[in-house]
Amino acid sequence: MFHDDSIAGSWQALVQRIETTDALGRWAVEDDRLAGLHDVARDLLPLLAGGADAARAEDILGALVGRAAIDGGGDDDALLLTLHLLSDWVWPLAVQLRDLGTGMVGVIVSELTCQIRTYPWRVRTRAVAASLRWDTRSAVLAEFRPSTPQHRHRAEQVLDPRSPEWEATPLGRIAAAVDDEDIELVDLLLWAARAGVDETAIALLVRTEQARADSSLKASDDLVAAEFGLPRRTFFRHRARALDAVRAASRDYLAAVA
Repeated sequence: MFHDDSIAGSWQALVQRIETTDALGRWAVEDDRLAGLHDVARDLLPLLAGGADAARAEDILGALVGRAAIDGGGDDDALLLTLHLLSDWVWPLAVQLRDLGTGMVGVIVSELTCQIRTYPWRVRTRAVAASLRWDTRSAVLAEFRPSTPQHRHRAEQVLDPRSPEWEATPLGRIAAAVDDEDIELVDLLLWAARAGVDETAIALLVRTEQARADSSLKASDDLVAAEFGLPRRTFFRHRARALDAVRAASRDYLAAVA
């Protein structure tokens, strides 16, 4: 949660207001994904904590975003509650984008507010938190690093993370290969790529772990080596070097998001 009241209002005051008016109970009348929720600390937060049922947490967040969206009622308390609940990735993202300017937390929260208000909650029902994160990051980058005719070769091209153009890129293929719920792993792999780890090497790691997890495949390492056009011994050398590089990058990543 945000402890600075200037970011998204007072968390304590918001909780008191929600519980005094039984907002969660009222919202549940129109959305049964919130059924049984009344108290924020006792009922809501345990269902969203680490280790809780991911599908249930996704349903709850989707219901809150739908309530906060303009075409879902535009409820201000639902918006503030959602902002506070997503604060765990706002801070790390602000650290990652700190080179763009000062006050990035405020910039990100402002953009996240716009994304929530306009979120197509009726059609995008899965990976709501991950979608909001990618959409917010893309929008902030587009604002601070726009492409220009004069410097098109130097500008960062921002792609919609749901577009075929993004999925066709090496980084898009890496992100698509990881489950929606593993947004931290996606973030780490993308961080490693930006840090200079070869994108093909990262893709090799991801594909290898995918194949090894598939019990229907026999000699999965040989299959992956063939996919990447590598002899078996070369495959293992490439994989070992890629692992070392990602591990080295992960130390910087953990230091940045701590």
